[in-house]
Amino acid sequence: MWRSRSVTGWLIRLFSRADVNHAGLVIRVDHAHFQGRRFTLEALETGIVLRLLSERLRRYRGSVWLYPLKAEFNAAREAIGDWAIEREGTPYDYGSLLRQAFGRVSADMRYFFCSEYCYFAYRESGIPVAEPKAPRPGDIPRLGIFEPPILIYEG
Repeated sequence: MWRSRSVTGWLIRLFSRADVNHAGLVIRVDHAHFQGRRFTLEALETGIVLRLLSERLRRYRGSVWLYPLKAEFNAAREAIGDWAIEREGTPYDYGSLLRQAFGRVSADMRYFFCSEYCYFAYRESGIPVAEPKAPRPGDIPRLGIFEPPILIYEG
């Protein structure tokens, strides 16, 4: 979960009445070259993007928390990563994001905004997340599937 110091981030927090304004996924890639490295998959303005977490944090202005999955969902980790990586390049859901500021929209898998993308990654991997409408970033920590958050970056 991300909390930027940008005007856009502030507006998202204002409209969603939350402490965070962005959601993303952190994954490990099972390849010797990437041993110990973490990647982030996020719905950004250019669509779904995969990049090294360290590179993403390098220029980030704000705070970032890791919300580890509860151990009972460990079996879903690979499915989450598979589903999420398969959607890399999917366009950003600008239309729903704007409507989401004023009311809840139905979740749609053709395009994604950040919390919608994370929500579907969990749901489509078999984790029971009951959210009939597309969640806002502040809704993700309340899905009941995470251990307590860990602050991983303050910059």
